[in-house]
Amino acid sequence: MAEASDHWRDAGIILGWNPGLWDEWPGTFAGVVASVAGGTPYVTQWSVGSRREVDPGTDTWLLRQGGSYGLIGHGTVLTHPYEDVHFADPRRTASFVDVAFDELVVEGDRVPRDVLEVVVPEVAWRFQFRSGNRIAPGPNLRLRELWRDNYSGHRMGK
Repeated sequence: MAEASDHWRDAGIILGWNPGLWDEWPGTFAGVVASVAGGTPYVTQWSVGSRREVDPGTDTWLLRQGGSYGLIGHGTVLTHPYEDVHFADPRRTASFVDVAFDELVVEGDRVPRDVLEVVVPEVAWRFQFRSGNRIAPGPNLRLRELWRDNYSGHRMGK
């Protein structure tokens, strides 16, 4: 069996955000976008569902769900998964990672789902119902290129 680091090398992970289920950004999402655009990464805890393995350094892609579907951010995993109280139900637990978002865009500037389906058809973009789904290295590299081509202010450095 391959080591976890081999499994995650150049891979990515989808982090879902549905404002109808959680919308507790400090201030507003637009305010966090502005702060990140000013050069300050937004570091936070994010659920990866039931996933128990993700390597620090893995690309994260913030997928807007529940309406304006599409990619609205890039970040990097900072920690291995750990268990904590579920964000929506304090009686349950979930796996979380700490993530540093280095690029965020307002919803109107998102990479729409129909574009994602063409550029990265290996990912079932219409069936992302939770955070933590892995993106294989090849498709993840295409996502990096798509993001870089659409957002000139990117600072991914990869």
